[in-house]
Amino acid sequence: MKKFEYKVENIKAFGVTSLVLTKEHENKFNSLGEEGWELVTLNSLNNPRNLIAVFKREISGGK
Repeated sequence: MKKFEYKVENIKAFGVTSLVLTKEHENKFNSLGEEGWELVTLNSLNNPRNLIAVFKREISGGK
């Protein structure tokens, strides 16, 4: 059976009337992707400018 580990990142979005993610955010997501992390979900909670990104990656070996 596959096993996964999860990572939670707090993302601060910008913008006045709509949310804007910057090139810096894109670079961070790409960096995590290169490490094997896959974005599962991106949600806002109470404040729409504060986003929660959940990533997962498969655990290899006996971790």
